[in-house]
Amino acid sequence: MTARTYIQAADIPRPLLDTAARRVDGTQQLVAFIGCPITGTEVDDEIEFPFPRSPEIRDSLINWLCHWGLSFRVEM
Repeated sequence: MTARTYIQAADIPRPLLDTAARRVDGTQQLVAFIGCPITGTEVDDEIEFPFPRSPEIRDSLINWLCHWGLSFRVEM
């Protein structure tokens, strides 16, 4: 089973949005934020990230989310 992390696009601070790198990969809109250890996918009004199994990458993602004050949820 794969877990996913979700954040609301409206909650993303302007400095992150202004520096985000975006590209289309097939039918997916990918988005990469400076300092974030993984690339997300824009889905409706949310950004979806895989929730890493690796404790180091998972902790890095959580620390990045907390640093920016982003509320997030994890679904399995």
